[in-house]
Amino acid sequence: MGFPPVHYGGLMVYATDLSKEQLKMGHNVIMLMPGIYNGKGKSKIKFFKVQEKLPVYQIINSHPVNLSGIGNPSDFIKEKKENNYRDFLKKNNIEILHVHSLMGFPKELLDEAKNLGIKTIFSAHDYFGLCPKYRLFKYDGTLCNDFNEGKSCVLCNYEASNRAIKSRNLLIVFPLGYRILRKTYQLFKRSSRQSKKEYAEKKYYQKLVFNENKAIKFVEFRRYYIKILESFDFIIFNSSVTKNEFSKYINLNKLKYKILPVTHSSIKDNRNVINYKPLINGKVNFLFMGGLVKGKGFYDLVSILNEIKKTHTNWQINIYGNYSGINLDNFDNNFFKFYSKYSYKDLIDIFSNSSVLIIPSKWKETFGLIGLEAFSYGIPVIASENVGFSDLLEDGKTGFIYKEDSENEHLKKIIIAILENPYLLQEMNKEIKRIGFKYTLKHHVNEIILCYKNLLEEKL
Repeated sequence: MGFPPVHYGGLMVYATDLSKEQLKMGHNVIMLMPGIYNGKGKSKIKFFKVQEKLPVYQIINSHPVNLSGIGNPSDFIKEKKENNYRDFLKKNNIEILHVHSLMGFPKELLDEAKNLGIKTIFSAHDYFGLCPKYRLFKYDGTLCNDFNEGKSCVLCNYEASNRAIKSRNLLIVFPLGYRILRKTYQLFKRSSRQSKKEYAEKKYYQKLVFNENKAIKFVEFRRYYIKILESFDFIIFNSSVTKNEFSKYINLNKLKYKILPVTHSSIKDNRNVINYKPLINGKVNFLFMGGLVKGKGFYDLVSILNEIKKTHTNWQINIYGNYSGINLDNFDNNFFKFYSKYSYKDLIDIFSNSSVLIIPSKWKETFGLIGLEAFSYGIPVIASENVGFSDLLEDGKTGFIYKEDSENEHLKKIIIAILENPYLLQEMNKEIKRIGFKYTLKHHVNEIILCYKNLLEEKL
């Protein structure tokens, strides 16, 4: 998807760290990202720059990239008949085409690779292709379990525009200047954001109108990407949650695949670095890290804790995330402690002051690297069954996995059980330290390379 400031997040970190480690091992690696898009003329792969010792190429006029939704699905499935994809693949003697997202990915590139006998792998980090907004989470804050072959996507993408596509073009061409202008604009708008938030959300729901013609285009969009997915030689799912969601829409019985948890270069075995204590200043210190949004389960968690504090007061929750759009006056500061965004160097201090991490996602989170980061420091984790990281937990021994229910009773019971016996967490910390730690980048990359080798030898 590109390097910062074009793209941030776990996918960028993972794909970059994987490539850098492969380069260290002596492999020839090229990074390829969707580039400038204007929708006109030939699509071509062109050298962009060298970043972190990796040669980076961009696909000019590939499909557009818009993380906030799709206004016109036809733009995202246009044929790229005029292209130089074949020449690029042959010139660079590509043996493996490893795709990490279908955003901006043209079907013709996959077709050319297969025509040349190049092996193709897809690593599923998000749900784009199945979901235009890549999360399978609806506009009304509920899971998307049936999008009617794509027709229902018209509602979630009702107000999507091309602004993000234009902004991305500017970031690629003029990164520093664009960031300065954007920061100035955000500071100007921030003061009025909160007061308008609830009104805008209510107005959005009232405006929704089903457009049958556009709905048919979303059906075509879905079929286009499902065809791409079913054409890969091999698929790597980062969790059983991801695999299960994809299996609802593509036929895995006809595909070769593997479940392989992800990691990144900064994750080390730090389980004995901090002196773990379940109680800090006499309290259980819960930890929440991430977006303060419905999909991440933040507001459900707040609701549960507000109810629990009526009977149990031996706790506080440390919240790390962007709280600029939230009115902190609505939170009891004796219990709710807000901190700004964090960087990786802050983690040792954050985890040293934490009893247990809570990942209460409402959407089907494909993995959740923050869970593995906590694990690497010996911190127990409470995770929703919606979180892919829960694959690595042993329920009741290294953490808790709870079932989703409409009243959040399962999560509430776990939190109360911890507050009534905090030393459950001490035993979990001991168990985390006892088991083997096989989640370093080097170990992971060796598994990826093995997938490549087996695929090249057609053993898979």
